[in-house]
Amino acid sequence: MASQRTRFQWQLDWKSVLAIMLMLPVLVSLGCWQLRRADEKRVLLANFEERRLLPAVNIADLDAYPNYRPVYAVGEFDPEKYWLLDNRISHGRFGYEIMAVFIQTDGSQLLVDRGWIEGDASRRTVPAVTVPKGLVSISGELYRSEDKNFSLGSEVQTGWPRRQQWLDIDTVKQEFQNMLPVSLRLDESSIGAFQTERLVVNVTPAKHTGYAVQWFAMALALGIIFIFLNTNLAELLKRRKDEENKEL
Repeated sequence: MASQRTRFQWQLDWKSVLAIMLMLPVLVSLGCWQLRRADEKRVLLANFEERRLLPAVNIADLDAYPNYRPVYAVGEFDPEKYWLLDNRISHGRFGYEIMAVFIQTDGSQLLVDRGWIEGDASRRTVPAVTVPKGLVSISGELYRSEDKNFSLGSEVQTGWPRRQQWLDIDTVKQEFQNMLPVSLRLDESSIGAFQTERLVVNVTPAKHTGYAVQWFAMALALGIIFIFLNTNLAELLKRRKDEENKEL
């Protein structure tokens, strides 16, 4: 009996076994997911840094539209057709992101992100948006979001300008048949640009890695708790400590 009490033994409790079987895979998978997100963000940032150094080219000469490729376009803004994307906050101020229709000289249409302007926080009025007139050359970078936009309800509108939460370019193309499948985000120095502070990524790779460490640490803590609850390890450690104190 004495020898058995001095050996490591399992004393499984079905409740704790069930708990760890359910929770441990979730915690580990969340940590792995954060590591994958960190890798994705590193690739995205690397692509951004590589492409932003390329010389700007006429978007009409492109066959593909990679994100962050510097481009310019020649044409004119449609004076009436633009969207005010609602509830965009900049430095604590309420405002809108302005998305405009730009008609190129070849007749194709381009969705242009003109940047952010401040709005009425009471939402009683919309800001007056000035539109450059005549033939102009605009410059910026290509961008198409891969994220699925979330909306609480239908935002079907027919008048202009349109105030809504999100803008999906595939939906826009259903109304504008000649619209290119990408948007142009204006540079700060471009004609027609408003405030153009933009983040390449909302969460950095380092933060994703930090989140992964937290999930793995929780998984490790759960495993340690499981071992102490389902074995005699605590008793063995206490007995060893008592014996060491006696020797002293």
